[in-house]
Amino acid sequence: MEFVQLRSFDNYIEANIVLSMLMSANINCHLKDEHLVTIDPFLSPALGGMKLMVHHAHAERAWELLDEAEEQYLKSIPCPVCHAHALKAVSIAKEHKSKLGALASMLLNGQSVEVKKIYKCGACGYDFKELPR
Repeated sequence: MEFVQLRSFDNYIEANIVLSMLMSANINCHLKDEHLVTIDPFLSPALGGMKLMVHHAHAERAWELLDEAEEQYLKSIPCPVCHAHALKAVSIAKEHKSKLGALASMLLNGQSVEVKKIYKCGACGYDFKELPR
């Protein structure tokens, strides 16, 4: 059976919530490196975190479910500025200026480009790094 990686997690609780959601939709999936990262969290950057692996035949449906769940969750949170329920997640790729920086990122994060997620309000345009509580 051929599996593809959909996401990676540092937090086993979040990883298992997502895993359970996909399994309840009859999607063939598992977490790779869950035990290693849970026992020794300092290994997470070297291993690339816990990997959510999905059977290639179910990958497209799994992406749809994950995107839909994130979209619904973001709609439930009001913007801290205008209080509209129009938040969206935006991924920003940051390339390193030097090869040394790219190498360090590759060793620590498992990728040479650093990807950050920010949240943006679709109504007022306000953006922030963390979701309001």
